[in-house]
Amino acid sequence: MSNEHQVIKQTVPPAHPPQREGFWSRRVMRPIVNQLTQGVSPHKITLTLALGATLGVFPIFGITSLLCLLLGAPLKLNQVILQSANWMVTCVHPLLLIFFVRLGETLMGAEPMVFVPTELVAAFNASPEAFMKRFGMTGLHGILGWFLVAPLIFGTAWILMKCLLQRIIHRTQMEGGPHA
Repeated sequence: MSNEHQVIKQTVPPAHPPQREGFWSRRVMRPIVNQLTQGVSPHKITLTLALGATLGVFPIFGITSLLCLLLGAPLKLNQVILQSANWMVTCVHPLLLIFFVRLGETLMGAEPMVFVPTELVAAFNASPEAFMKRFGMTGLHGILGWFLVAPLIFGTAWILMKCLLQRIIHRTQMEGGPHA
């Protein structure tokens, strides 16, 4: 009789079929919640996300991941979350790069550099050394602009991430999750 009961129990569909998780829940929300349940504090996650977003818009292409690694390691920040935040701001990076350069140029009284992406790429591919000689000051103008704006980016990201994490924690507790 117990074998029949087990067979019947196995063939009965669940009362609430599992809902399919969307990309955002599966790739962003769940990893953050998992980190919260593995001993990483909400404060550390907030710091990690804010720092990743701030470093992710550093105005020199190709080194944001290295910056995240170099600054995140001594602070013992979760590199997966840090690099994810870095990559999430990639879409605004080119726009902010121009903004940072223009800010630096204005502060230094420099002539505005004309941005033609195909020409920049061609110049770099032709000779990285000549590219650095020609556009090195433009890069420094961008870094100056970034240094001035970075505290605002970090502070804004900190506040937004803190609010988001508090909401996630509250939602998880309401659903009877690990922090209930």
